[in-house]
Amino acid sequence: MDEHQRRWISTIKNIAVLVTIVTIMLVWWPELKEFALSIAAVAVALVIASKELILCISGTIFRTVSRPFTIGDWIEVGNLRGEVIHQTPLSTTIQEITNAADRYDYTGRTVVIPNSMFLSAPVKNMNFMRRFVFHTFTLTTDPNLNLFEARQFILDHIAHISEEFSDIANRFNAAIERRAGIDIASADPNISIATSNLGKNQFIVTIFCPTQQALELEQKVTEKFMGWYYQRLDEKELEKERREKS
Repeated sequence: MDEHQRRWISTIKNIAVLVTIVTIMLVWWPELKEFALSIAAVAVALVIASKELILCISGTIFRTVSRPFTIGDWIEVGNLRGEVIHQTPLSTTIQEITNAADRYDYTGRTVVIPNSMFLSAPVKNMNFMRRFVFHTFTLTTDPNLNLFEARQFILDHIAHISEEFSDIANRFNAAIERRAGIDIASADPNISIATSNLGKNQFIVTIFCPTQQALELEQKVTEKFMGWYYQRLDEKELEKERREKS
């Protein structure tokens, strides 16, 4: 058998195989089409069912690459705030901290956050607040006293009760500035004077203090100031009565 015959035999075989395949496809096309649609439906169902799993894994990759926090950090994700105590490829567990304004107490609850949340909500690292925090509160009085005398009294009392941690607060404030590379508010106490919608005086007090002492210091300042304030009212009332008698 020469080369020309072998070429023809090979061509005929290939054509026969091709015709056979086409014939089978034509005969079985409806069944094959149904099977392909079933495969596609199963694939879509698998993607939908595993969507959250895929998002969680993607969130884990984001967390690993960007490293926005580590175990022990205080973080805020959406409306959740707490200390990170455990991490897995699918979730992050935090010890919840109350979300009330200027409150830093543990609620006693643990919250498991799916890592998919890191893709849809901003992650705030609040770790520096574990030690010191800018704590703000307001003192309100009637408009019947010397505002600047009252302001100085509050500043003097804050300086007295914060004497034990003022040096540490200044060093920690400077360390935060160096780490963040930006200027932040001074560690010195600040008091702004304003009025409420009802015409009352307001002293908006901001102190840089240890986080665990923030509420205690607020109560001390409030108690001392209110005692001084009502003492001034009593003195004015006595002075008024003396004038009326004379």
